[in-house]
Amino acid sequence: MKYTMSPARAYLLGLWKSRRTKEGVGVEGHRELCEAFLKLCLDEKLCLPDKVKYIEGPIFKCYFYNSSVRSWLDSEFVKREERLKHKNEFAASYFAGVFDARGGFAGSVSGMDIPYLIGDKTDEIVLLRLGFRVKKERGKLAIISEDFYDWIKPYLKLEISKKR
Repeated sequence: MKYTMSPARAYLLGLWKSRRTKEGVGVEGHRELCEAFLKLCLDEKLCLPDKVKYIEGPIFKCYFYNSSVRSWLDSEFVKREERLKHKNEFAASYFAGVFDARGGFAGSVSGMDIPYLIGDKTDEIVLLRLGFRVKKERGKLAIISEDFYDWIKPYLKLEISKKR
């Protein structure tokens, strides 16, 4: 099956990239994160409800096996530097997924909260190309630009990420 990119799937790519499981296509983390991933996969018809494995414990896991979805995610992961070169809803959704999975606020400077992501070199390059000031510090990408959080806020799905 051929999959195309949409804002919801860009969010899914960011979530999966940051919190992927070793098994199949899935994420691990807290309950709200797994539920958001599962809801998104079911809404996008990427998996069937009876094929999903949900494991509860100190770390929750939610995953399914689908080789075509996995290969599509892998190919989009490699092409994200090219795909996310414009400041649009696709890039905002992707970074909202990364922020929901592994983001937060590092502190406050001059009354402004500093959002951060745990991302790789490609994420840093994409953010710089989109016009955001980024500072890499202890494995975290601190986004110093004031408008970053306001740009991704409409695309955030987890309540804990929306608190500010």
